[in-house]
Amino acid sequence: MKSNVNNIKSFQDIGWLKLDNAANLFPAISSNDLTSVFRITASLKTPVRYSVLREAVEITSKRFSYFSVSLGSGLFWHFLEYNNQMPRIQIEEKVPCTAFAFKRKNEPLYRILAKGSRISVEFIHILTDGGGALEYLKSLLYTYLTLTGIRINSPGDIILPDTPVSEEELQDSYNKFFRKMPPPAKLVRAWHLPFKLDERPRLKVIRAEINVDQIRETAKKYNVSITEYLISVYLFSLQKIYISVKSKKQKYRVLRIEVPINLRNKFKSRTMRNFSLFMLPEIDMRLGTYTFEEIVLSVHHQLMLSSDTKQISRFLSSNVSYEKLLFVRILPLFIKKLAITAIFRNLASKRWTGLITNLGLITLPQEMEEMIEYFELIPPPPNLKLKVGSAIISFKNKLRITFCNITLSNELERLILKHLSDSGIHVKILNNK
Repeated sequence: MKSNVNNIKSFQDIGWLKLDNAANLFPAISSNDLTSVFRITASLKTPVRYSVLREAVEITSKRFSYFSVSLGSGLFWHFLEYNNQMPRIQIEEKVPCTAFAFKRKNEPLYRILAKGSRISVEFIHILTDGGGALEYLKSLLYTYLTLTGIRINSPGDIILPDTPVSEEELQDSYNKFFRKMPPPAKLVRAWHLPFKLDERPRLKVIRAEINVDQIRETAKKYNVSITEYLISVYLFSLQKIYISVKSKKQKYRVLRIEVPINLRNKFKSRTMRNFSLFMLPEIDMRLGTYTFEEIVLSVHHQLMLSSDTKQISRFLSSNVSYEKLLFVRILPLFIKKLAITAIFRNLASKRWTGLITNLGLITLPQEMEEMIEYFELIPPPPNLKLKVGSAIISFKNKLRITFCNITLSNELERLILKHLSDSGIHVKILNNK
């Protein structure tokens, strides 16, 4: 392991960092609507002290200096350009996850937001994924609470501001763990929700809070995890909408959910950059309709197979292989961007019907937990095909689920939350504030 001095000084001296494999996608597809930005929020039990927050951000951001970068463009590739600037600290906006201005060279590609008792971070996926952003937020909260006079005796695995930076934190783990493998099976196009798009600004967020113990007990009745249970509810609700559509001559009949998974534990990585792939549980309506029990059983076995390291390695190999092809490497950047955009619009964005991402249960030192009310995760705004995305995060005995929707309909959210409620799980719909 290299020290803070050896590793970070070399990064700062060189002045740039290559994008990781996943990040290469986002400069090409990101726009004012499809921002590729996500938000993680911690709500404290006391109002935020802005002067203390600013000091905490200054301290924390120096430790995470590899996030103090802007997007640069070369002849063949985009890259991250070191700018040694603090993230913008601003009042929480009504519309979350707004776009970053790529052309600005004087600010990083993440921001800090505050409102009332809430502290939020918004990152663009060019920098990191939810796993990396959560580590930054936990470190920021530790520093903020310490500055307010809270004594935290055992910080656990929180990255502290005075700890050295390891080489792994800057690592492109996709390339490190790449090995050539047979590609995964090709996927047929998925069915998409028939709802009409809302007028701009389209994005609206629906939030709900669920008792963790209740949903865990319900999931146990089916011998599945909370994530598996919620995916099953999602697919069952999609099936209801599919059946309700009047036209019986629908061309695409597979209902498929994108489920991102954190690869850091699978491959023993400590990278703070992107390192996630996704599982794609599905039901095929060409085979007939499914009971909820059939969907739960199918989802459980699909995820068991998909989460196997060998299967994950096939997807990792497929993604990284394209980057390593000589003819791809020598293509000028503007041609690469055109190709990536075309592939995403005509292929990738059409392969799934919905999205559900789960950051899991957040654990913190007791002194910190006592000062925090809840956590919340808002996924990036969905594309024009997906239309609705959802995110889950749990803290103590509260599970928060958020839906990002760009349509005129809330039918999918209504069906999912109604199913949970009808199953005996207390669901609290929260105000969008």
